Amino acid sequence: MSSRKLNFGGVEVAVFFPEGLGRRIRTLGGILPNRAQRHPDHALPLQKRDLTPEAQALQDRVDRIEWYHTIDLGNGVVTPGWFDLRPHLSQYPLPARLDGLRVLDVATFDGFWAFEFARRGAAEVVALDIDSFAEVDMAPRLRRLKDPEYFSRQTGEGFRLCQQALGANVRREVLNVYDLSPERLGKFDLVFVSDLLLHLMNPMKALNNIASVTRGSAIIADVYDPHLPERERLMSYQGGVTHNIWWSISYGALEQMVHDAGFSRVELKNKFLTGYRGMKPILWHAAFQAWV
Repeated sequence: MSSRKLNFGGVEVAVFFPEGLGRRIRTLGGILPNRAQRHPDHALPLQKRDLTPEAQALQDRVDRIEWYHTIDLGNGVVTPGWFDLRPHLSQYPLPARLDGLRVLDVATFDGFWAFEFARRGAAEVVALDIDSFAEVDMAPRLRRLKDPEYFSRQTGEGFRLCQQALGANVRREVLNVYDLSPERLGKFDLVFVSDLLLHLMNPMKALNNIASVTRGSAIIADVYDPHLPERERLMSYQGGVTHNIWWSISYGALEQMVHDAGFSRVELKNKFLTGYRGMKPILWHAAFQAWV
Protein backbone atom coordinates (compact mmCIF):
# COMPACT_ATOMS: atom_id res chain seq x y z
CA MET A 1 0.00 0.00 0.00
CA SER A 2 1.31 3.45 -0.93
CA SER A 3 -0.14 6.93 -0.74
CA ARG A 4 -0.20 10.23 -2.56
CA LYS A 5 -0.99 13.63 -1.08
CA LEU A 6 -3.39 15.79 -3.06
CA ASN A 7 -4.37 19.38 -2.44
CA PHE A 8 -8.00 20.44 -2.93
CA GLY A 9 -8.60 24.14 -2.44
CA GLY A 10 -5.92 24.34 0.23
CA VAL A 11 -6.98 21.12 1.97
CA GLU A 12 -4.38 18.36 1.79
CA VAL A 13 -5.79 14.85 1.37
CA ALA A 14 -3.84 11.59 1.54
CA VAL A 15 -5.00 9.03 -1.03
CA PHE A 16 -4.01 5.39 -0.48
CA PHE A 17 -3.79 2.77 -3.23
CA PRO A 18 -2.23 -0.66 -3.75
CA GLU A 19 1.32 -0.89 -5.07
CA GLY A 20 1.46 -0.38 -8.82
CA LEU A 21 -2.05 1.05 -9.08
CA GLY A 22 -0.81 4.62 -9.26
CA ARG A 23 1.03 3.88 -12.48
CA ARG A 24 -2.09 2.40 -14.05
CA ILE A 25 -4.57 5.08 -13.02
CA ARG A 26 -2.41 7.77 -14.60
CA THR A 27 -2.84 6.21 -18.03
CA LEU A 28 -6.37 7.55 -18.46
CA GLY A 29 -4.96 11.09 -18.43
CA GLY A 30 -3.32 10.44 -21.80
CA ILE A 31 -6.23 8.93 -23.70
CA LEU A 32 -7.01 12.00 -25.79
CA PRO A 33 -4.43 12.37 -28.57
CA ASN A 34 -3.28 15.77 -29.70
CA ARG A 35 -3.19 16.71 -33.36
CA ALA A 36 0.17 15.05 -33.94
CA GLN A 37 -0.85 11.82 -32.19
CA ARG A 38 -4.19 11.24 -33.89
CA HIS A 39 -4.79 8.26 -36.10
CA PRO A 40 -4.33 9.18 -39.79
CA ASP A 41 -8.12 8.99 -40.18
CA HIS A 42 -8.39 12.22 -38.24
CA ALA A 43 -6.22 14.09 -40.71
CA LEU A 44 -8.51 13.19 -43.59
CA PRO A 45 -12.21 13.67 -44.29
CA LEU A 46 -14.45 10.63 -44.42
CA GLN A 47 -14.64 8.89 -47.78
CA LYS A 48 -16.46 11.12 -50.22
CA ARG A 49 -19.08 9.96 -52.66
CA ASP A 50 -20.09 11.68 -55.89
CA LEU A 51 -21.86 14.76 -54.60
CA THR A 52 -24.43 17.05 -56.15
CA PRO A 53 -23.39 20.71 -56.42
CA GLU A 54 -25.54 21.50 -53.36
CA ALA A 55 -24.00 18.67 -51.35
CA GLN A 56 -20.51 19.68 -52.44
CA ALA A 57 -21.13 23.21 -51.24
CA LEU A 58 -22.20 21.78 -47.87
CA GLN A 59 -19.15 19.50 -47.82
CA ASP A 60 -16.89 22.51 -48.41
CA ARG A 61 -18.41 24.20 -45.33
CA VAL A 62 -17.96 21.01 -43.31
CA ASP A 63 -14.30 20.81 -44.28
CA ARG A 64 -13.60 24.22 -42.75
CA ILE A 65 -14.63 23.09 -39.25
CA GLU A 66 -12.87 20.82 -36.75
CA TRP A 67 -15.48 18.30 -35.61
CA TYR A 68 -15.99 16.42 -32.37
CA HIS A 69 -19.02 14.41 -33.54
CA THR A 70 -19.48 12.38 -36.71
CA ILE A 71 -22.93 13.38 -38.02
CA ASP A 72 -24.65 12.26 -41.21
CA LEU A 73 -26.04 15.36 -42.91
CA GLY A 74 -27.55 13.42 -45.81
CA ASN A 75 -26.79 13.36 -49.52
CA GLY A 76 -23.39 11.78 -48.88
CA VAL A 77 -22.10 14.47 -46.51
CA VAL A 78 -20.79 13.24 -43.13
CA THR A 79 -18.85 15.34 -40.64
CA PRO A 80 -15.40 13.86 -39.86
CA GLY A 81 -15.69 13.95 -36.07
CA TRP A 82 -13.22 12.54 -33.59
CA PHE A 83 -16.00 10.28 -32.29
CA ASP A 84 -18.42 8.30 -34.44
CA LEU A 85 -21.16 7.29 -32.01
CA ARG A 86 -23.55 5.94 -34.62
CA PRO A 87 -22.44 2.30 -34.17
CA HIS A 88 -22.91 2.67 -30.39
CA LEU A 89 -26.45 4.06 -30.34
CA SER A 90 -27.97 0.78 -29.18
CA GLN A 91 -25.61 0.69 -26.18
CA TYR A 92 -27.10 3.85 -24.71
CA PRO A 93 -30.39 3.34 -22.83
CA LEU A 94 -32.48 5.61 -25.05
CA PRO A 95 -36.17 5.07 -25.81
CA ALA A 96 -36.86 4.26 -29.45
CA ARG A 97 -39.37 7.11 -29.51
CA LEU A 98 -39.47 10.36 -27.53
CA ASP A 99 -42.79 11.68 -28.79
CA GLY A 100 -44.27 14.37 -26.56
CA LEU A 101 -41.18 14.62 -24.34
CA ARG A 102 -39.16 17.68 -23.40
CA VAL A 103 -35.48 16.67 -23.64
CA LEU A 104 -32.24 18.34 -22.51
CA ASP A 105 -28.85 17.50 -24.04
CA VAL A 106 -26.14 18.71 -21.65
CA ALA A 107 -22.82 19.78 -23.24
CA THR A 108 -24.10 19.29 -26.78
CA PHE A 109 -20.94 20.39 -28.70
CA ASP A 110 -21.74 19.62 -32.39
CA GLY A 111 -25.17 18.31 -31.38
CA PHE A 112 -25.05 14.63 -32.27
CA TRP A 113 -27.33 13.65 -29.40
CA ALA A 114 -29.65 16.63 -29.68
CA PHE A 115 -30.33 15.90 -33.35
CA GLU A 116 -30.82 12.22 -32.54
CA PHE A 117 -33.46 13.14 -29.95
CA ALA A 118 -35.23 15.32 -32.50
CA ARG A 119 -35.12 12.42 -34.98
CA ARG A 120 -36.80 10.23 -32.37
CA GLY A 121 -39.73 12.61 -32.19
CA ALA A 122 -39.10 14.68 -29.06
CA ALA A 123 -41.57 17.54 -28.74
CA GLU A 124 -38.83 19.93 -27.62
CA VAL A 125 -35.06 19.52 -27.55
CA VAL A 126 -32.83 21.99 -25.71
CA ALA A 127 -29.11 21.68 -26.41
CA LEU A 128 -26.92 23.13 -23.66
CA ASP A 129 -23.44 24.48 -24.37
CA ILE A 130 -20.92 27.04 -23.17
CA ASP A 131 -20.45 30.23 -25.14
CA SER A 132 -16.69 30.19 -25.68
CA PHE A 133 -13.47 28.41 -24.77
CA ALA A 134 -13.07 30.88 -21.91
CA GLU A 135 -15.61 28.81 -19.95
CA VAL A 136 -13.72 25.53 -20.22
CA ASP A 137 -12.58 24.18 -16.83
CA MET A 138 -8.88 24.72 -17.40
CA ALA A 139 -6.05 24.53 -14.89
CA PRO A 140 -4.87 28.07 -14.06
CA ARG A 141 -1.26 27.31 -14.97
CA LEU A 142 -2.42 26.19 -18.43
CA ARG A 143 -4.79 29.10 -18.79
CA ARG A 144 -1.87 31.50 -18.34
CA LEU A 145 -0.15 29.94 -21.36
CA LYS A 146 -3.06 30.59 -23.73
CA ASP A 147 -3.39 33.80 -25.67
CA PRO A 148 -6.60 35.87 -25.61
CA GLU A 149 -7.52 34.70 -29.10
CA TYR A 150 -7.89 31.14 -27.84
CA PHE A 151 -10.40 32.11 -25.16
CA SER A 152 -12.37 34.32 -27.54
CA ARG A 153 -13.14 31.35 -29.81
CA GLN A 154 -16.89 30.90 -29.97
CA THR A 155 -18.55 27.50 -29.80
CA GLY A 156 -21.47 26.25 -31.87
CA GLU A 157 -20.22 26.63 -35.43
CA GLY A 158 -20.64 22.93 -36.18
CA PHE A 159 -23.97 22.80 -34.37
CA ARG A 160 -25.42 25.66 -36.42
CA LEU A 161 -24.27 24.11 -39.70
CA CYS A 162 -25.86 20.76 -38.77
CA GLN A 163 -29.08 22.43 -37.70
CA GLN A 164 -29.34 24.20 -41.03
CA ALA A 165 -28.54 21.05 -43.00
CA LEU A 166 -30.88 18.78 -41.04
CA GLY A 167 -33.67 21.28 -40.47
CA ALA A 168 -33.94 19.93 -36.91
CA ASN A 169 -36.23 21.56 -34.36
CA VAL A 170 -33.55 21.93 -31.68
CA ARG A 171 -32.88 25.01 -29.56
CA ARG A 172 -29.30 25.71 -28.55
CA GLU A 173 -29.09 27.33 -25.13
CA VAL A 174 -25.85 29.00 -24.07
CA LEU A 175 -25.56 28.12 -20.39
CA ASN A 176 -22.81 26.59 -18.30
CA VAL A 177 -23.85 23.37 -16.53
CA TYR A 178 -22.75 25.02 -13.28
CA ASP A 179 -25.54 27.58 -13.81
CA LEU A 180 -28.20 25.07 -14.86
CA SER A 181 -31.36 25.35 -12.75
CA PRO A 182 -35.16 24.96 -12.99
CA GLU A 183 -35.44 28.73 -12.76
CA ARG A 184 -33.36 29.14 -15.91
CA LEU A 185 -34.72 26.36 -18.11
CA GLY A 186 -37.58 24.63 -16.30
CA LYS A 187 -37.72 20.85 -15.96
CA PHE A 188 -37.35 18.06 -18.49
CA ASP A 189 -38.86 14.64 -19.07
CA LEU A 190 -35.45 13.34 -20.13
CA VAL A 191 -32.00 14.78 -19.41
CA PHE A 192 -28.97 13.33 -21.18
CA VAL A 193 -25.28 13.86 -20.38
CA SER A 194 -22.28 11.91 -21.62
CA ASP A 195 -18.48 12.19 -21.41
CA LEU A 196 -18.55 15.36 -19.35
CA LEU A 197 -17.84 14.61 -15.69
CA LEU A 198 -14.15 13.75 -16.11
CA HIS A 199 -13.62 17.18 -17.72
CA LEU A 200 -15.10 19.16 -14.82
CA MET A 201 -13.39 20.54 -11.74
CA ASN A 202 -16.65 20.06 -9.84
CA PRO A 203 -18.54 17.08 -11.31
CA MET A 204 -20.86 16.81 -8.29
CA LYS A 205 -22.08 20.38 -8.81
CA ALA A 206 -22.96 19.46 -12.39
CA LEU A 207 -24.79 16.29 -11.32
CA ASN A 208 -26.71 18.16 -8.62
CA ASN A 209 -27.87 20.70 -11.21
CA ILE A 210 -28.82 17.95 -13.66
CA ALA A 211 -30.96 16.28 -11.01
CA SER A 212 -32.62 19.61 -10.21
CA VAL A 213 -34.01 19.96 -13.76
CA THR A 214 -35.11 16.33 -14.12
CA ARG A 215 -38.81 15.61 -13.71
CA GLY A 216 -38.72 12.23 -15.43
CA SER A 217 -35.35 10.53 -15.69
CA ALA A 218 -31.74 11.33 -16.55
CA ILE A 219 -29.39 9.21 -18.62
CA ILE A 220 -25.82 9.65 -17.44
CA ALA A 221 -23.09 7.92 -19.43
CA ASP A 222 -19.49 8.62 -18.60
CA VAL A 223 -16.00 7.20 -18.74
CA TYR A 224 -14.70 5.11 -15.86
CA ASP A 225 -11.25 3.68 -15.25
CA PRO A 226 -11.24 -0.15 -15.33
CA HIS A 227 -7.81 -0.18 -13.63
CA LEU A 228 -9.34 1.16 -10.43
CA PRO A 229 -11.04 -1.42 -8.17
CA GLU A 230 -14.60 -1.55 -9.48
CA ARG A 231 -16.47 -1.56 -6.18
CA GLU A 232 -14.23 1.00 -4.46
CA ARG A 233 -15.25 4.64 -4.57
CA LEU A 234 -11.93 5.94 -5.85
CA MET A 235 -10.99 8.93 -7.96
CA SER A 236 -7.51 9.76 -9.18
CA TYR A 237 -6.89 13.47 -9.46
CA GLN A 238 -5.43 14.28 -12.90
CA GLY A 239 -5.31 18.07 -12.53
CA GLY A 240 -6.75 18.96 -15.91
CA VAL A 241 -3.28 18.90 -17.45
CA THR A 242 -4.01 16.57 -20.38
CA HIS A 243 -7.02 17.60 -22.47
CA ASN A 244 -8.82 19.01 -19.46
CA ILE A 245 -9.17 15.63 -17.79
CA TRP A 246 -9.53 16.36 -14.09
CA TRP A 247 -10.47 12.92 -12.80
CA SER A 248 -9.94 9.23 -13.39
CA ILE A 249 -13.08 7.75 -11.84
CA SER A 250 -13.71 4.19 -10.69
CA TYR A 251 -17.00 2.55 -11.57
CA GLY A 252 -17.98 2.50 -7.90
CA ALA A 253 -17.31 6.22 -7.50
CA LEU A 254 -19.25 7.08 -10.66
CA GLU A 255 -22.25 5.07 -9.50
CA GLN A 256 -22.19 6.65 -6.04
CA MET A 257 -21.86 10.14 -7.49
CA VAL A 258 -25.08 9.65 -9.46
CA HIS A 259 -26.84 8.38 -6.33
CA ASP A 260 -25.57 11.33 -4.27
CA ALA A 261 -26.72 13.92 -6.82
CA GLY A 262 -30.27 13.73 -5.47
CA PHE A 263 -31.83 10.92 -7.49
CA SER A 264 -34.09 8.50 -5.62
CA ARG A 265 -33.39 5.52 -7.87
CA VAL A 266 -30.40 4.69 -10.05
CA GLU A 267 -30.02 1.71 -12.39
CA LEU A 268 -26.99 0.61 -14.36
CA LYS A 269 -28.17 -0.01 -17.91
CA ASN A 270 -24.97 -0.94 -19.72
CA LYS A 271 -21.18 -1.00 -19.75
CA PHE A 272 -19.45 -0.68 -23.10
CA LEU A 273 -16.33 0.44 -24.93
CA THR A 274 -15.97 3.36 -27.32
CA GLY A 275 -12.98 5.03 -28.92
CA TYR A 276 -11.78 7.51 -31.46
CA ARG A 277 -12.99 7.03 -35.00
CA GLY A 278 -10.65 4.64 -36.76
CA MET A 279 -8.89 3.61 -33.56
CA LYS A 280 -9.19 0.68 -31.18
CA PRO A 281 -11.91 1.31 -28.55
CA ILE A 282 -10.25 2.02 -25.20
CA LEU A 283 -12.80 4.09 -23.26
CA TRP A 284 -14.98 2.15 -20.85
CA HIS A 285 -18.38 3.73 -20.26
CA ALA A 286 -21.06 3.07 -17.70
CA ALA A 287 -24.56 4.21 -18.66
CA PHE A 288 -27.02 4.85 -15.84
CA GLN A 289 -30.67 5.83 -15.80
CA ALA A 290 -31.69 7.81 -12.75
CA TRP A 291 -35.08 8.96 -11.46
CA VAL A 292 -35.82 11.81 -9.04
